[in-house]
Amino acid sequence: MLCDSKNFCIFAVMKILFLGDYSNLHACLARELRKRGHDITVVSDGGRYMDTDRDILLDRKPGFLGSVRYLYDIFSILPSLKGYDVVQFINPHFLNLVPGRIKYFFDILKKENRSVFLTLAGNDYYFADACLNSDMFKFSEFKVGDEYTEFEKQTMHGRRWTDTRLRRYAEHFYENIDGGMAILPEYDMAARPILGDRLAFTNIPLQLESLPYSELNIGDLPVKIFIGMRGGMEVRKGTALLLEISRELERELPGKCVVENVRNLPLKEYLRRMAGSHIVLDQLYSYSPGTNGFQAMALGRVAGTGAQPEFYEYISEPESRPIICLSTPDAEKIKETLRRLILNPEPLAGMSREGRRIVETNNDVKIVATRFENHWNKILAKK
Repeated sequence: MLCDSKNFCIFAVMKILFLGDYSNLHACLARELRKRGHDITVVSDGGRYMDTDRDILLDRKPGFLGSVRYLYDIFSILPSLKGYDVVQFINPHFLNLVPGRIKYFFDILKKENRSVFLTLAGNDYYFADACLNSDMFKFSEFKVGDEYTEFEKQTMHGRRWTDTRLRRYAEHFYENIDGGMAILPEYDMAARPILGDRLAFTNIPLQLESLPYSELNIGDLPVKIFIGMRGGMEVRKGTALLLEISRELERELPGKCVVENVRNLPLKEYLRRMAGSHIVLDQLYSYSPGTNGFQAMALGRVAGTGAQPEFYEYISEPESRPIICLSTPDAEKIKETLRRLILNPEPLAGMSREGRRIVETNNDVKIVATRFENHWNKILAKK
């Protein structure tokens, strides 16, 4: 790596394997890193219905035959997954297998490649443990204060993440990775005590050229509220409650607001539909916007999602507040916040402009890809 006096750095070309993907995150990084000359391979299930970019499709179909085929596919591609400078896993559970089998493949990949890194995204043992068994977070999708959420009561999802098998696997995985990249503040907060300076905070990358900004021009139009859902995630992400609240407002304020609800669309069609809205309701229980919220902000839509003070502190934005903060289980409070904006939509245009500025400053894939390169090179220089 060569840097000039202005800290403009030219990184050595690397061979990089992205193993797994969530919401186009690794595919987005891969596209930018290829432009910089790196040799990139993305192995993923394409986000299933999202149909995101990948070089090798690896997905598990239901049933016994689907399981057999999945294992066959893994063993078929395994000989080609060696000799990489960097293997970047989307999650410790980067394969749709039980922990013991994932460990088998992880150990092979570590042995056959120069370095292994983790993109901290989604649940794992350490994140679930921080949510459930510490005072690190005021709330999460599993617990609000001392009370389990409805999702956790129904599924015990968080508590399943903290069972002994998953703990032992997580300990092995975290001990043996070279480093990690946290894409949200809450993932950084949970993993920092374990990874220390092996961890870097990067933010979620966005390909802004594919997310063109347009001004919000509401005028006399009804405020358009957009809610996208993934099947099976409605209770977990709180979107079922957000849809219920929005429908109530649509009935109570006829002609003032309209609600569009879509499910399981391919990414390109999803973003096209989102761009026709004014407010995009993303999720409850989160400290920060997720990919969906940031995409809405990039398009100039106003996101309703997680936006705790910790989020603004991590991105060094102490004054700006362009997000409708939905980090509360109080349905009446959410409803009243949305009602005020529907009846008085003038602030939305300014929130739209500020939201785009924030993603340009923090989420542009050019910025985030450089943070990944910096962290890879920092760790590799020590090996």
